[in-house]
Amino acid sequence: MKGSELSVVIPTRHRPELLQRALASVEAQTRHPDEVLVIDDGDEPLELSLREGISRVRNEAPHGAARARNRGASVARGQYLAFLDDDDTWHPDYLAEAEQLALTGGLELVLTAFLKVKEGPHAGQQEIIPEKIPPERLQPEDFLVRNPGIRGSNLFISRITFMRVGGFDPALPSFHDMDLGYRLACLADLKYGRNVQPRVHFHVHPGLRLSTAGSPTNLEGLRAFLAKHATAMGPARVDAFKTRARQLFGVDP
Repeated sequence: MKGSELSVVIPTRHRPELLQRALASVEAQTRHPDEVLVIDDGDEPLELSLREGISRVRNEAPHGAARARNRGASVARGQYLAFLDDDDTWHPDYLAEAEQLALTGGLELVLTAFLKVKEGPHAGQQEIIPEKIPPERLQPEDFLVRNPGIRGSNLFISRITFMRVGGFDPALPSFHDMDLGYRLACLADLKYGRNVQPRVHFHVHPGLRLSTAGSPTNLEGLRAFLAKHATAMGPARVDAFKTRARQLFGVDP
C-alpha cells in the first residue's frame, strides 16, 4: 500500500491550554502526520511555544473557524487533510485507520465515529457517552434537518476534493459541518467511507463553543443555514429544522 502525505489543520483562538491538549493527541498518533498547521485566528498572536514540526499560520485578524480551516487547507501540502478543533482530541489510532481506509478503498472522504466527553466543573470530572456513527451512505437530505455525523474533528478528506467542493462556507457563523456535509453529499461521484470505531473525542466543556445553545454565533448560524438551504429543504424540513432548533438550543430561527 503506497503511502500518502498527510496534513493536520487545527484552527484556534485564545485557548492555549485546550490547544495543547489537542496537539498532545496529535503527537500520540501511531501514524504521525507529515505536517501540523495551527491556524492562529485570535485578536493577538498566540503566546505558545510550539514543538518542532508544528507550523503556526497567523491570520491578520479574526475571521472565524470556517475561514481559518480554509486558510490551513490552502497552504497545506498534504494529499489528505485531517481537521481537528482545538478543544477536541483523537484516539492514537485515528489517523492510521482513516488513512488505511482511504488508501485501500481509493476514498476521497473518511468520516469516523466519535464519543462525546462531557466535562464537569472540576478537573478530571468526565462522562463519556457514545455519540454518532457516520452514515453508511451520504444522502444530501440527511444534512438538512440534523447532523448525521460530520464534525470539524472527524473530517479526513483529500485536499483536491475539499477544494473542489469549496471548503467551509465563511458566510455561516456556525453549522459549517452540516453545510459542508450537504455539499459533499451532492457530489454524485464522491468516494466515501466510514470508520465505525469511535476514534474522535468531541469535548463538551463549560467554555464557549460554536454550538453553545443560545449564543449569538449559534443563533446566527441557525438562521444563516436556514436561509441558505430553505429551498432545498422544502416546507416540511423547514418545520422540522425549526422544531429541532427549539428542542436542542431553545431558540427559534
